[in-house]
Amino acid sequence: MFYDNFTEDQICGIFSLWHFVAIFVFFVAAIIAIYFSRKLNEKQTKIIMWTIAILVTAMEIIKIAIRLYKHEGGDAWIPLYYCSLFIYAIWLSICKNKYLKRTGQCFMVLGGIAASICFVIYPSTSLMLYPIWHPASLHSLFYHWLMLYAGLLTLIKGLYRPQLKDFVYYVIFTTFFTIIAVIVNSYLGTNLMFMGNPFGLAFLDAIFEFSKPLYMLLVYLAQCVVLYFATYGVYALIKFLIDRRRMKKLERLI
Repeated sequence: MFYDNFTEDQICGIFSLWHFVAIFVFFVAAIIAIYFSRKLNEKQTKIIMWTIAILVTAMEIIKIAIRLYKHEGGDAWIPLYYCSLFIYAIWLSICKNKYLKRTGQCFMVLGGIAASICFVIYPSTSLMLYPIWHPASLHSLFYHWLMLYAGLLTLIKGLYRPQLKDFVYYVIFTTFFTIIAVIVNSYLGTNLMFMGNPFGLAFLDAIFEFSKPLYMLLVYLAQCVVLYFATYGVYALIKFLIDRRRMKKLERLI
């Protein structure tokens, strides 16, 4: 748990055998969980959401405590990355205030689902640094699995129906944390919300070298604007195809 100096042979790596195993288990477990969750009633669904909220919060506190004990920098423990926002979003989603509730649910469905899938396909902050069995790798994979499950459960159980106008909730929520991240970055030299540097993404290095403000603007737009509309577009397309199929079945019956 406290040892981080691994050789290249020990590190899991991206698109390795163990990474593909992790991807397989990740999605199969999600499919099975959603299948067995389809008949949950409203009370049971709320209990699950509360359980996930408490669990991810406890996991984050433990991670922060360990990394502070190891004297790691703010990048390693400050929960201000895009995926970290799931912690705040799930607590908002169980609020009684309808605006806060919708804000949390909006992020979980139109941000969290895509982010969790992107992470498991390219887990650059865990599997590129640790073996598959390392607590940091297991924590990241389980955390993002909970993000995927919570988002899908919220959508499938009808707790939240995406609407294009909900972009207002999404952009306010993500922009709020982006502003905090930029302020913290300026004082601590961190890379929260990836607003400080490209984190090894070669295609962004040239933009960063050319103009840091331009780089920050592009990262902000990608996370706080483009991802929302891309995810909503996929949702709208799937909904259209399902509705069309239902209409055809109904026409045949008539």
